[in-house]
Amino acid sequence: MSSRFVIPRPSWAGRCAAFDDRVFGAEAWPLAVWEHELGSTAASYRVLVRGGGIAALPEILALGGVSAGVDAEILTLGVAEAARGQGIGGELLDELLEIAWAGGAEQVFLEVRAGEAGAAARHLYGTRGFEIVGERPNYYHGEDALIMRSTLGNREHYNPRH
Repeated sequence: MSSRFVIPRPSWAGRCAAFDDRVFGAEAWPLAVWEHELGSTAASYRVLVRGGGIAALPEILALGGVSAGVDAEILTLGVAEAARGQGIGGELLDELLEIAWAGGAEQVFLEVRAGEAGAAARHLYGTRGFEIVGERPNYYHGEDALIMRSTLGNREHYNPRH
């Protein structure tokens, strides 16, 4: 069954919060944050789903968001555990970067775990032109975060649609 991107509407807040909790645990955004975010125009969110139909809700494979503006930020990017290692995170990141660049972003920032748990994500971000530009101590409940940035110049680094 094929997957597709959908724009989650405010009615998806509960599903997004539940997915976020499964993926990020203690760092997950609570329902109230999802309700606010999905009702706002300050950011764009995408959900990669599979399945669904007349009576069935589609399965969420990945969920991500990017803020608007010249200095955009990847606000969240998560992939269901069972769907990891299949290129889905890269597909979602490419979608979010395209949204940012199309919206006039000159650079895109994100935070990622500095330790071993963030190694795969750091590798993925590096393949999309992100470079480490700083650190946030104790950002993730006692674990440091690395700040990464990709500029429009780094965009030449990859071609996400080929």
